[in-house]
Amino acid sequence: MSDDVEFDFNGLKSLVDDPSSNKTMIAVLAISAIILIYTSVDLSNLNEEVRELIDSENQWQISFELDTISFQDTVILSDGEQRQFDYEISEEQIPDGYRVGNITSIISYSETSGLPADPADSVSSSIRQTSMEAQWNDNRNTLSGSSNDASDIELMLQTYPDFDGLTTNGTGLNSYQVLQPWTQTGYGVGTFSVVVELNTQSPPLLNDSDEEVTITVQVTIFKANANSS
Repeated sequence: MSDDVEFDFNGLKSLVDDPSSNKTMIAVLAISAIILIYTSVDLSNLNEEVRELIDSENQWQISFELDTISFQDTVILSDGEQRQFDYEISEEQIPDGYRVGNITSIISYSETSGLPADPADSVSSSIRQTSMEAQWNDNRNTLSGSSNDASDIELMLQTYPDFDGLTTNGTGLNSYQVLQPWTQTGYGVGTFSVVVELNTQSPPLLNDSDEEVTITVQVTIFKANANSS
């Protein structure tokens, strides 16, 4: 007895040879083809509707609510003195939903000796790098400066990536997704250090050995909002 399986095609041949069976098969195939075509067209239209819905709602305008946290010190510095001023910025100082965008430091002074012909003193200042998480290598930073004419020295540290306070555009399915890049925590929290140095300038025989210097630190905080455009 052979193990090979032999197929009996007589039944299939009888089905094909039967005219009524042929008509039924043709009808079934036609109906199946119609259903397949209808389903394909319906899915294509549905995909197009979904795509139009997504495309019409994925453009968003992102604006920023701004506020500031301020610190100020006024001190008397002696000729040749260099002093460091540390300012602590904590999460508790920042309102819910806000992030630290940048930190500026303004060093101001004037010639206060009251001596005739006494020129303005020379003041230099710098932001000293700390463990604060910030954009220390950002090309918008101004981390050092000086003045010998009593004009203000303005320094700035960019803390949050790409923040400039200006309205911008974004894409996403909803506002939550669009605002994710603007809700990261940790930036601008920690110790912000400013170093100030004074070098007095005075004519011969006049004694100008110190100067009053004011350090103002302004922490710019922001809260991002998204509106469908």
